[in-house]
Amino acid sequence: MSTIIVLMRLLDFIFPKRCVNCGKIGKYFCGGCRTKMRPIAPNESICPMCGRLALDGVTHPRCRTQYSLDGLTSFFHYDGTARKAIKAIKYRLVSDLAEEFISCVPRLPSMIYDLRSILVPIPLHPFRFRQRGFNQAEALGTILAKQLNIPVRTDILRRVKETVPQVEMKKRDDRLKNMERVFRCNHVSGNVVLFDDVFTTGATMRSAANVLKRGGAECVWAVTMAR
Repeated sequence: MSTIIVLMRLLDFIFPKRCVNCGKIGKYFCGGCRTKMRPIAPNESICPMCGRLALDGVTHPRCRTQYSLDGLTSFFHYDGTARKAIKAIKYRLVSDLAEEFISCVPRLPSMIYDLRSILVPIPLHPFRFRQRGFNQAEALGTILAKQLNIPVRTDILRRVKETVPQVEMKKRDDRLKNMERVFRCNHVSGNVVLFDDVFTTGATMRSAANVLKRGGAECVWAVTMAR
């Protein structure tokens, strides 16, 4: 038995995994709480630009611009177990539950496989990255990218402006203004799967997509764990 496996088992014994929702020891998602997670059904997909219902999450023709998102796929409703899991990763530094969380994702829509280019996680500002020690979007996105068999690129998109966390802003207009001129990117080509943990107003994703499209991306499809 390797030293790494022994160490992992020792850590599990000293700091046992607990369900993020009910606290039951064993896994981060116990059987009961896992079944309570609410996947977003196909008929609940929305346009990432206006937030209204849209077939397969494809951006409405009337909402589409040269620099807009091309579509959105979110896996779960942002409540209950899914919400607690995201908060545990983001704020309690429980980074090792990312793989277990991704395993809860239902079957991935075919259009994500069809993109098959690169996955770009929404970056943190360097100051926030130093505080947190890791980027939750990158941690989750890297595992998802393995399932899609596409590379993760963290050298393309950069966050150059430190912003107030979107969850702390209640007004939509404030959130939109908060994301102005936040990102810069290097040259990119082809299709991009733009990944983040949560889609709320969509201001972050739309701002990033605008920069990626101006940087050369042909298609930018947003993917999030929850909405």
